[in-house]
Amino acid sequence: MKNLSEAELDALVVKHLKNTPHFFAQHLDLLDNLVIPHAQKGQLSLVEMQLERQREHIKQLQSELAKFQQLAHQEQDIFLALMPLQKKLATVQQLADGVNVLNKWAKSFELQQVKILLFHDSWQANLANEIWLDRKAFELIRLERLGLRRFYLGELTNREKHLLFLPDEMPVGSVACCQLGMKNNQHHAKAILLFSARATNHFHSGQDTAFLSHLVDIVELHLHRWLLPCEK
Repeated sequence: MKNLSEAELDALVVKHLKNTPHFFAQHLDLLDNLVIPHAQKGQLSLVEMQLERQREHIKQLQSELAKFQQLAHQEQDIFLALMPLQKKLATVQQLADGVNVLNKWAKSFELQQVKILLFHDSWQANLANEIWLDRKAFELIRLERLGLRRFYLGELTNREKHLLFLPDEMPVGSVACCQLGMKNNQHHAKAILLFSARATNHFHSGQDTAFLSHLVDIVELHLHRWLLPCEK
């Protein structure tokens, strides 16, 4: 234990708590005395912190609902297409279930697949290796295909496909590649949302991205419900 870094010790504690759901029930004295630093409110108990996070989630959902109401007046077709998806995503609590909902929805539009890839330096999560994307490796794609834009629509090289897709997800004809979490830093996305199609001309340069823009906003909202971001 003495040779473990602070990050490694934190990971062990997180893993133990996840694997021991009744930990605090068995250590009520710790629960009573545990306080968590808060930037605005000083120190909070664990229960108060949970309530605070729930309030933040409610505020986010209310904000998203307000955006949807505005969208209903401005772009009715997009609103009607996305509202059923938004309702289904709001019912799931885990990333894998959210991706399954997105996949079923996308396949109704005859798309091949939807997947979300995460950057290691943006999230605290114990997930399968294929969920994670190496930021340095992706940087070549970002510079070549995306730059500061949120979206790339079109074909990929074989090298690019093998970085983003597993062998059993091939062949891939064309993609819509969307960078998530760029509101605070245009150079530093937190995740990648990928739509793939068998046809090479399904996604292509020049397509309108208004629909994708609203969809990305929805997925970003729920991604922060499903996962815990890394503290900066």
